[in-house]
Parts: sequence; structure tokens; C-alpha cells
Amino acid sequence: MYRKKTKLIWRIFSSFLVIILLSLTVEAWYSTSYFKSFFLETSRRELMVRASLMQDRFARALYVDGLSPQHIDALCKNLGKKIETRITVILHSGDVIGDSFARVETMENHRDRPEIKTAFSGEKSMAVRYSPTLDKNMMYIALPVIYSRSDSAVIRTAVSISDIDTKVESMRNSIALVLILTTMAAALASLYVSRRITKPVEQMRQGAQAFSKGNLTSRLSYPDTEELSQLAGAMNFMASELNKKIMDVRNRSRELEAVHTSMEEGVIAIDGQEQIITINKAAAKIFDFSPETLKTKHVLEVARNYDLQVFIKKALATGEPVEDDIVIDADERMVLNIHSTALYDTHDKRMGTLIIFRDITRIRLLETMHKDFAANVSHELKTPLTTIKGFIETLLQMTADSAGAPDQASVAQYSRFLGIIEKNVNRMVRLIDDLLALSRLERLKGTDIQLETHPLAGLIQKVVRFCADRAQSRGITMDVHCPDAIAGMVDPMLMEQAVFNLVDNAIKYSGEGTCITINAEFKDGNIEIQVKDSGQGIDAAHLPKVFNRFYRVDKGRSRDQGGTGLGLAIVKHIVQYHNGRIEVESRRGKGTCFTITLPGATES
Repeated sequence: MYRKKTKLIWRIFSSFLVIILLSLTVEAWYSTSYFKSFFLETSRRELMVRASLMQDRFARALYVDGLSPQHIDALCKNLGKKIETRITVILHSGDVIGDSFARVETMENHRDRPEIKTAFSGEKSMAVRYSPTLDKNMMYIALPVIYSRSDSAVIRTAVSISDIDTKVESMRNSIALVLILTTMAAALASLYVSRRITKPVEQMRQGAQAFSKGNLTSRLSYPDTEELSQLAGAMNFMASELNKKIMDVRNRSRELEAVHTSMEEGVIAIDGQEQIITINKAAAKIFDFSPETLKTKHVLEVARNYDLQVFIKKALATGEPVEDDIVIDADERMVLNIHSTALYDTHDKRMGTLIIFRDITRIRLLETMHKDFAANVSHELKTPLTTIKGFIETLLQMTADSAGAPDQASVAQYSRFLGIIEKNVNRMVRLIDDLLALSRLERLKGTDIQLETHPLAGLIQKVVRFCADRAQSRGITMDVHCPDAIAGMVDPMLMEQAVFNLVDNAIKYSGEGTCITINAEFKDGNIEIQVKDSGQGIDAAHLPKVFNRFYRVDKGRSRDQGGTGLGLAIVKHIVQYHNGRIEVESRRGKGTCFTITLPGATES
């Protein structure tokens, strides 16, 4: 149950006030009791003196002068008036024969009064009680008169103590007033002292609150008291040390965050309930989320992949590292290598698992490409080698069979076979040249390209001159449209090779008597180079694959034309290294158009 807290100043103030009130109350009670006792004792002594003086006087009056009761009563009233004291004379029988304030005829027998009994026994006595005769509280002193006589009498003096009570009450009221005034003054003094005590404590509390809010550079002032000054010093030292440790932690956290953020690998830390503790940008990018939105979420809300779920269950179930490859089908197929490591807290208690994602899609693609490349190269090289080997064996056999001078038919046969061998050797040379060119482009990844502003008209005309003889042999004309003002940031040798490969392909696959158009122009701030033929065209199903290595639409005809299947792959790499793009449009029987788009056009 919540208990309301009280401020320290009010605790100290109330404590001081209670102590002061208690002390003053005890003092007032003791004073009034003391003064009452003092007044009573003084009154007793005075009564005793008066009684002693009256004792001898009334002894003479009774036993020497032999005064009558009426004279005794008159004497009592006379003396009582003078000394303002009630005087009563009681005979041994208990009858009252004289009283200074009352009529003796109406007074009761006093034989049984306590002080009278004691006095008749020869001793002094005192009593305090209520007097029904006078209707007051009275103090009585009784003394024997001529005790040795058998008919001795008793003289009793009395005084009202109501006056004492009135004086004590007046004194009590005065003391109460003083007590109130003293209490008010003490309360103000206590409040002042309490504030003096609690003010530095309050300042230290405010300073501690500032520390708790992270303001560890502020410092507490040092109070005058030694204990609080030492406490302030200890708190300032604590804040300084804590600030240093926090700064160290922040620096380390920033370093880790920098490493975490700059990692190409995705990193996710999850707890035992599969809640995400932390995730870096690379991992969030894999699952197409923002890192800030993923913390504290369930990992399965993010990675909805069955293989990944199985991997996470397995990783959480064991403390050993786990590794596997999974495939994620999003916009593009992605292959991830996943490695898990158990996470432990400072008490070596298992708190979760750290999962590292590495995108190996390109590696797997390259492995597949390398395998396909090796198979295709083997196949492409094996075909001409088999042909060469077969014809060489045939020539050797024909040479052994002819024995003598060869006839005209044999010579013609030799020439045809040697022509086939030469054709396949040339094909192998071209294949190896293209392989070397493609390997060089992939190895350098564009780092060796020397871009310069170069006119494209001369570059294209040079390509046309190289291909002119082959085009004329098939009756193919080439129509070039390239203004001299067009110049692009290109590597002249590589761009020349790219255009050459496109024009060479157009000549190979165009029919006799057709026309090839080569066009270069400005368009939307870029340069477009188009090589268009009117050949047999390409089906739409083949268009996405024409830039793959060793891919042929018509394998038989391509080999007859001497193609290697690498020309368009080389063109694609060259254009990409120029930060451009290449596109193809074609329809079966309607010809093909290749378009190279280069950025950063200039006009000379």
C-alpha cells in the first residue's frame, strides 16, 4: 500500500515543535504544582503560627479568666476579623462555643472531625476539606488548649484555600499565555532552523535529480556542515566517474553502431522468445523494412520464410554454432548464407541468439555461370577440335592409300579438307580471342577504362570500313547517320569493339541484298547508337537471353557463320562499364534493332 511521503522540513519542524510543546507543558505543570504546594505550605505555617498565638490567649480566657461561651465567641469574632482568619473553639464535648464567622448555635458537634480528634489526643493536626458551613475549601489547623486537663478544649484556625486556587489559576493562565507566545516564537525559530538544515539537502536533491536526467556535468555546492559537505563531494565524484563511464559506453556503442551499420552482412539479435533485440540496416534491407520499426517485434513477423523459421528454432535449441543456406523469393531470388551464435549475458546465462546473414546470390550465380561457362567452352572447343581431328585422320588415310602421286580428284579433296580445317582453326582463334576479351573485362570490372571525349562519327565510320568487304560479298549495304557534332565520354577502343560486334552480328544474320542502318543521335540528354538490320529477327522468348554467354538463337546457323556466342555478352559488359545500357527490339521476320544509350552527351 502506498504511503504518502512527508517533506523533511516538516518532519524536523514538527519534531522540534513537539519537543518544545512537551517541554513547556511539563514546565508549566510543574510550576503550577510547585506554586500551589508552596502557597499551601505557606498558608499552613501561617495558620500554625496564628493557632499557636491563639492557643495561649484562649487558655487564659477559658481557664484563668473563666469567660463565658458568649464572651469566647465574641473574642473569636473580634480576633478573627483582625487577623482575617477563622477561629473556632471546641469544648471537649465537641460543642462549638466560639467561631469567628458562623453562629455557634447552628453549628454541628465537631467531636468527630479528624483534626479535632487528633488535637484532643494532644497532637497538632492539619486538614484540608470542604466546609459546608462556609461553602468553601478550607485548611484547618487544630491545637489542644490545656492538654493536661481532662476538660481541655481545642482551638482551630482555618483559612480559605479558594483564594490559593484563584491565585494558582491566575498564575496558570499567565503561564499558558506565556506558553503560547513562547510556542509561537519557538515555532518560528524551529521553522528557521529547519529551513537552514533542509535547504542544502533540498539543493542536493535537485542536483541528484539533474544527475538522474543525465546532466552529469553539473556540480553540487558544498554546504557548511561537514557531513553534508562530504556527501556533496561524494556525489560530485560519483557524477564525474559516472559521466566518464557513460561517455566510454557511448563511444563504444557508437563504434559498435558504426561497425554494425557499415557491415555488408545482415545482423539480427533475438531473445529466447524470438523477439528482435537489435537489427542492422543490411538485415532490414534484406526483409524490406526500416530498422527502427523492427525492434521488439517477433522475428517471424519480419522473416516469413519456412526455411528461416526452421533455422531459428534449431539455433535457439542449441548452444553450438549453426550454419545453412536458404533461398528467399522476393522481387528477386536471393540466396543467403546464415550463421548463428549463442548470446550470453554477464552471468553466462543464455539470453538469445545472434544471426548473421550474408548475401551469396552473386557468388552462387557466378558459380553457376562458371560451371555453365566451363561446359560451354568445353563444348565449343571440342566441336572444332573433333572436326579438325577427323579431317586430319582422313587426310592421313588418303595419303597412305594413294601411295604415288595424287590424282586431280585427290588434290581437290585435300584442298576442301584443308579449307575446313582452316575454318575451324579460325573459329577457335576467334573463340579464344573473345574469351580473353570477356575475361579481361570481367577481371578489370571497368577499372582500366580510359574515358575521354571522342567524336562518334569517326569511330562508327572506322567500324563500317572494317566490315565493308564482308558486307559487299553478300550484297549488303550499310547506311550511316551520325552528325560530326556528336561526341561522348567513351573508351574509343572498347566502344569501337562494341559497335563492331553489333554490326558484325547484323551482317551475319541479314539476308543478301538487305540494308543495315547505323544511327547516332542526341535524345533526352543522352546519346543513342542504333544498329538495325532487316534480317530474320528474334522471337520474343529469346530476347531476355541474347546477352548471355554462348547463347544462340539458331545454334546451327551461328556456327556456320563463325559466331562464338560471346559477342553480345562483350557488348553488354562494355556498355555497363560506360554507365550505359543496351536494349534490343526484334520480331521474327521483321529484323532486329540494338540500341546503346550513353550518358553525359556533349555537342562540339
